[in-house]
Amino acid sequence: MTFLNRTARHFVAIKAAREIREKIEQAGLDNLKALADAGKSIIGIYLKGCSPEEKKKIRQDGNTLAKLGVTPEMVLEEIAGQNDELADIMGKREDYKKKELENLEAFLKES
Repeated sequence: MTFLNRTARHFVAIKAAREIREKIEQAGLDNLKALADAGKSIIGIYLKGCSPEEKKKIRQDGNTLAKLGVTPEMVLEEIAGQNDELADIMGKREDYKKKELENLEAFLKES
């Protein structure tokens, strides 16, 4: 993979993570740590609150990212890098991070 391809892939991951982080924050999930402590999926809660049109767009964007070689794990790691509270949650709870990845991957595979 060329330097340009790696850079483009990284940029797209950052952009996708920023959009998801902003939408999570707009959804009012203020106390992310409390949700995680309760075993609630932050991504799942956000996606359940989305309209069918929003879900379709998220799925399309996710599939586009996959075609560019950007994995859900890359996006989730970038989201954590943009939000200290999420970084704390993901860094200390590998099982929680794994479950969030599974939720995101399952959502993207839905038709």
